[in-house]
Amino acid sequence: MTATAHEVDSMRRDDDVVLQRPADVRLAIPVFKTPTACAGAAASYVLRRIAYRAGAYAPGIHESIFHELHDARAGGALDDVERWFAGRLAALHELGYRLQSRRVTSPTDELLAWVEGGRGYRGAILATSYAVLHPAGSPGGDVGDVIVHAVGLTSEAREAGGAGELVLIDPWSRAAELHARVVPGLELARRARAHHAIALHWVGWA
Repeated sequence: MTATAHEVDSMRRDDDVVLQRPADVRLAIPVFKTPTACAGAAASYVLRRIAYRAGAYAPGIHESIFHELHDARAGGALDDVERWFAGRLAALHELGYRLQSRRVTSPTDELLAWVEGGRGYRGAILATSYAVLHPAGSPGGDVGDVIVHAVGLTSEAREAGGAGELVLIDPWSRAAELHARVVPGLELARRARAHHAIALHWVGWA
């Protein structure tokens, strides 16, 4: 029996839905706001964003393992995130998250170019000075440098099917926009922390 043109068109529309790729729709991943686990909250976001880009992220199913990073013991600073990742690497791989990390002190421009070139399969957690990144008078700039601050860096499409762009993830910014674009003060804020960072990537995208 031969399918009519209408039936063929309906099947095509159905197939379009089934074959939709992660890059076609931008998943809204929340940024956990915290002054005590900035590095962990940034890492939690970046890891999930990379996994989603790779088609491996299952929202709501594996959330608990990433939520561990929202606690100061696992996410208080870069060193804590590094220890968490080392201890959880086997479990992440068992769940299908082929993520890798390494500690770096790369210049800011070099790190931005590396993340941008990863087409969503790379990201980074950057140790920063809160006071430098948020000067007095700016949104969130009234608390000084009393927190151990860090931000996340990803490359993601802001709209479905759009080109990727560098996005800064700040877990403790009082600005209304959580996903602020990379700001000019980033280099100075990193320099105050000796450019320490954790580079994250999906296997095959080192």
